[in-house]
Amino acid sequence: MTRKGYRLLPHTADLLVEVRAADFPSLCAASVEAVFSLLTDRRKVRRIERRTFDAGSGPREDRFLSLLRQALLLFSLDRFLVREASATMLGGRIVVAVQGELLEGARHIVCREIKAVTAHALAVTEGPSEFTARFVLDV
Repeated sequence: MTRKGYRLLPHTADLLVEVRAADFPSLCAASVEAVFSLLTDRRKVRRIERRTFDAGSGPREDRFLSLLRQALLLFSLDRFLVREASATMLGGRIVVAVQGELLEGARHIVCREIKAVTAHALAVTEGPSEFTARFVLDV
């Protein structure tokens, strides 16, 4: 301790997430599921309602970021929790379908607040046998 009674400690308010999948649509779906796994115990989320969204066109990283941001908006605005996600390519567009339900305080515990999916350090790469994504969640 210093004479002031406090000291500065290393700290980060972000989570760096890495996801791997066989192809780009699977990577998108797995990444959406990863975000919701960091919010709550997805095993307690029922598949009551289905919702879809897409990222439009543009560079792969931009579409990926758009999908994750739209997924987080489902929770932030609608209090919708995702149990399962799938994704398909439709004419160069990625369409994500999610199944889940609205947050019920008695059954769902929200583990942490995720404020945003950031573009900082975002990377989507294609290897010989899989795709990898790295992205930062602002918590």
